[in-house]
Amino acid sequence: MRKNIWVIIFVACNLTVGAQQLPIVYNQFFMNPYVYNPAYAGVEGHAVVFATYKKQWLGINGAPSIYNANFHIPLKGGLAFGASAYSRQAGPYNMSSGKVSAGYLISIDREHFFRFGMSLGAGNNTLNFNEVEPNDITFSNLTPNSSFMLGDVGVAYHFGHFNVGVSLPKLFNYEVFTNEDGFQVTPKPQDNILFKMNYRGHLSDDIAIEPHLLYRYSKFYPSQYEATVILHLLHIVWVGASYRQDAGVIGLIGAKLYEKIGIGYSYEYGNPANASQLGATHEIHIGYHIGTRKEHAEHVSSFIKSHRNTAAERAKEAELERQKQLQALQKSRQAARQTEEDEDALGLLGGAKTEPEPKPDTHWSYEKENDPVERINQFGETERGIKFDRINEQGEKEVVFSWLPPPPPGATEETYEIASPTEEPMIRTKPDGTKEAGIKWIRTIDGTEKETLVIWDEILTEEEAGQLDHNPSTAMSMDNAVISIKADPVAPIQEEQPVVEESEAEIEEEPIAVMEEKTPEVIEEEPEPVVEEEDPIMEPTPEVVEEEQPVMVEEEKGDATLTDDFRSTEELANSSEHLEVKRGSHMLELPAGNYVVAGVFESFQNAENLSDELFQRGYRNTKVGYLTARGYYYVVIFQSDSLNAANNEKNSVKSKSGLTDVWVLKVNE
Repeated sequence: MRKNIWVIIFVACNLTVGAQQLPIVYNQFFMNPYVYNPAYAGVEGHAVVFATYKKQWLGINGAPSIYNANFHIPLKGGLAFGASAYSRQAGPYNMSSGKVSAGYLISIDREHFFRFGMSLGAGNNTLNFNEVEPNDITFSNLTPNSSFMLGDVGVAYHFGHFNVGVSLPKLFNYEVFTNEDGFQVTPKPQDNILFKMNYRGHLSDDIAIEPHLLYRYSKFYPSQYEATVILHLLHIVWVGASYRQDAGVIGLIGAKLYEKIGIGYSYEYGNPANASQLGATHEIHIGYHIGTRKEHAEHVSSFIKSHRNTAAERAKEAELERQKQLQALQKSRQAARQTEEDEDALGLLGGAKTEPEPKPDTHWSYEKENDPVERINQFGETERGIKFDRINEQGEKEVVFSWLPPPPPGATEETYEIASPTEEPMIRTKPDGTKEAGIKWIRTIDGTEKETLVIWDEILTEEEAGQLDHNPSTAMSMDNAVISIKADPVAPIQEEQPVVEESEAEIEEEPIAVMEEKTPEVIEEEPEPVVEEEDPIMEPTPEVVEEEQPVMVEEEKGDATLTDDFRSTEELANSSEHLEVKRGSHMLELPAGNYVVAGVFESFQNAENLSDELFQRGYRNTKVGYLTARGYYYVVIFQSDSLNAANNEKNSVKSKSGLTDVWVLKVNE
């Protein structure tokens, strides 16, 4: 009996208070705040499962063991569902319970959200007299079984990575075992309140710090505060520590795998005053994301996915940079072509075209290296550096490393080869006086998908290149530059296809959709007032863009074999009918899917400008794509495999300022 004295004290504390059970305490609540507040049901954006095992006071035989398993998922329309099962064993005492939760999310705007949740359930207490000494007066007047109701209610507020939650963890009171008359209390829900606040700040793309603060108020127990600090390292490992009032310091460590699984461990030494008698407490917490993120989840706050941006946003940023490079190539080609035409015209006017002076041999060569040169770019990707050099007109050696990005998400291998080995790389001068060389590559993804792109990189001196790379190399002709890059087999598999082909987008704020002028050639010869009658397309002035007055008009042009619907954007915006087209073969062609369109442009750069503006204003997944069926670039703010989802999204944003003219586009294969 002496070795179980602390268990008897523990049980006696529960029995004496009667209606007031000791509060449940988890050391790793930050992994799954739903265990403390039902309002957090569905907050992960996925269907998730969490499980916890906690063993208290290892120095005591029969000390409490706690088991918890729960599941929650976001539903459509802002709803959420959760369920939880709980068990606590301590010597002869055992309590088991279960509950279900319902939650609701209210979006104030695209940055501020409120969550509400409530749980109801039941439980059962049992007392095993076989584990107690006979004739023990402590248990002589107790009933061996009792059932009870349980419930909790909570609310949470979210602003970016800042979260605040308040919950009432005990909606019902109940007697534990005793039927004797004695000290009785009738607690109210507000007699126990739990307050929780946390924030996640990113020190860099690879390091984040996450402080938490809890305060437990109780009318019957001493109130208690708790502070926790977590440090995310490379978003794979986390370390941290907690301090709980009157309980001491708790050490925390864990790991995350593939942005799907989180495994955490905590070690609690306990209050130094009695830790040597009770022993340490251990807790293991495991979380798992089931499937992909739900596209209807409007707000997500996940401990397992702790990056500054989501995987889709990181892929989008990388793809936006690549699209800008493609646009720069198009502009450089147009400028070079115009320069050649102007020189030819001047030569004809002068009576003869003079022969250019012979140039020195300044051809670029490919330098093949045995050991690849690599770097980590601003998007966290590992790029391969391919070396080219030449002797310029001044007799100086110039070197360029063309940095090749890895295979896009979902691909396994890509091959790069020089698009035109007989053509010299393009050279351009930046505003700061430095020069860049543009290497034109043909990129083949998984042996089937091909695209042509120009990668611009700074021209280095021989000394600067030597500081970056000391590898010996072999000079070869440009047509020998054939590079194969395979995806990292241990890297997390992205859920999305490359953004150049596909995009998942969520509306974060209210974009401006502006259509620039498209003037037929015949109108250029007759700039009469009648032009406005023949062509309704109006070019917006800069003041119109600043005042956010969208002009959604589209000229009837395109490929009639891909669509028979040539309604203007104004007609589409005023109609409940979507536009349906077949997919073309343009490099930036929108993949099959259903989209909400915010802007239509003839110029890629103008579409890109709107996309960048929307990105800066919070629309992190805005996509620019092309439709061969109509011959325009489209800025889309939402994409789904479901036409109903696209229509619902259109209807939900049409009431917002600047988005009254959005409409739905369906692209078929």
